[in-house]
Amino acid sequence: MSKYLIVGQGLAGTLLAFSLLEKGEEVLVADDYAHASASQVAAGMWNPVTFKRLAASWLAEEMLEEMNATFLQLENKLQANFFHQLPVARIFNSIQDANFWDEKSDHPEVGRYLSARSNISVQENFDAPFGNSEVNECGWLNVPLFREAAKNYFIQQGIFSSEAVKESEVEFHEQGALWKNLEFDKIILCTGIGLNQWEGLNDLDLIPNHGQVLDLNIEHLEVDAIVNFGQFLLPYGNGKFRLGATYDWNEVDDVPTDEARELLLSELNSRLNKDVVVESQKTGYRPTTRDRRPILGFARGNETLGVFGGLGSKGVLLAPYFAKLFTSVLMEGVAIPKEVNTSRF
Repeated sequence: MSKYLIVGQGLAGTLLAFSLLEKGEEVLVADDYAHASASQVAAGMWNPVTFKRLAASWLAEEMLEEMNATFLQLENKLQANFFHQLPVARIFNSIQDANFWDEKSDHPEVGRYLSARSNISVQENFDAPFGNSEVNECGWLNVPLFREAAKNYFIQQGIFSSEAVKESEVEFHEQGALWKNLEFDKIILCTGIGLNQWEGLNDLDLIPNHGQVLDLNIEHLEVDAIVNFGQFLLPYGNGKFRLGATYDWNEVDDVPTDEARELLLSELNSRLNKDVVVESQKTGYRPTTRDRRPILGFARGNETLGVFGGLGSKGVLLAPYFAKLFTSVLMEGVAIPKEVNTSRF
């Protein structure tokens, strides 16, 4: 039995912990919730299609299979309802967009996800002169609820620490690492934008992408899909919605801005003629990479220090698949694919 210290209880850390526990491994999860993580504000949506090119996402079929199995199993284990399957209704911006959709829907790779039908609830409520169609096999994960349910489970099992893990407090040696007088075979960083701040990981090309979302109340609006019109509108039920998201690649403070609020609302108001009440505005950093691939592997010159992250905006779809893969790497010595290996940096 190995002992793993998993630093960070976002999507990556939580799912890696469950994957290792399922294999009978011993883990300790540590997170002080002091940093502005994407998991704290993420809408948690998944979509197997990239809208810009109308192509299937990388490894979409494999990742959907693993994601569905993992979260349905964890809902049962944690006795909580956080996994919601819901189509995405795409509003077309032009007749060319509609024609391109029809063309792609016959393509064998992506056609399985593209529906030719219009979503009636969108058609009735939104300005969509060029029509709309749906993407299948989509949905959203209530990330805060999932994290809280998982945290409570870890606490009940006595495997959670609310202390921050500082590099200066970790002592690496030939057999493993020592932290707070506790011995571990490996330390795995799952800290989002903080992954490349430890020695041996400085070369990771990790880019903090700042995003903002609005939580809304819109009375008398009922839709049975996630609506996409350049932005997304995610229905929570009972008149509650989340609107997002902005993308800012510049170095900015993690604070809500009037500019982002106005941008998001202007996009929505151009499509929807209803009274909208903003209940809150949230911000966070997406841990992204330039090649839009996750990061798995180990620090340069230190096989005791592992890393799992860089999930970006597709974290819900990516995390279960790569958590299971990293578990095989850690336990069975499976090779890490070059597309996600830390060595590519």
